[in-house]
Amino acid sequence: MLKQKYQKINFFNTFFRKKVLSIVLLFFVICLIVFSNENIASAKNGLKLWVNNVVPTLFPFFIATELLGYTDIVKKIGKILEPVMRPLFNVPGIGSFPLIMGIISRISYWG
Repeated sequence: MLKQKYQKINFFNTFFRKKVLSIVLLFFVICLIVFSNENIASAKNGLKLWVNNVVPTLFPFFIATELLGYTDIVKKIGKILEPVMRPLFNVPGIGSFPLIMGIISRISYWG
């Protein structure tokens, strides 16, 4: 009895994965083809937004973060913030550097 129940569940999972998922993906591809003009225009708008807003805002931050990563300041910040990071997040103090850089990136992006 129990084996038949598991066979029914397994059949449903196999059916769902093979048939329903294939139908959904086929429908998605057909919609992409039918509405191709809107898709291309939306992709162009998204790339324009990325080039004009995101890159100029975050590119200097990425450079500064990479340069700071090669200095000794990361280890110093880690030693200072070890007593805070270990109890709060259960990570070593050096984990404070990505946390601080993430907070600064959000401030620089929305600032």
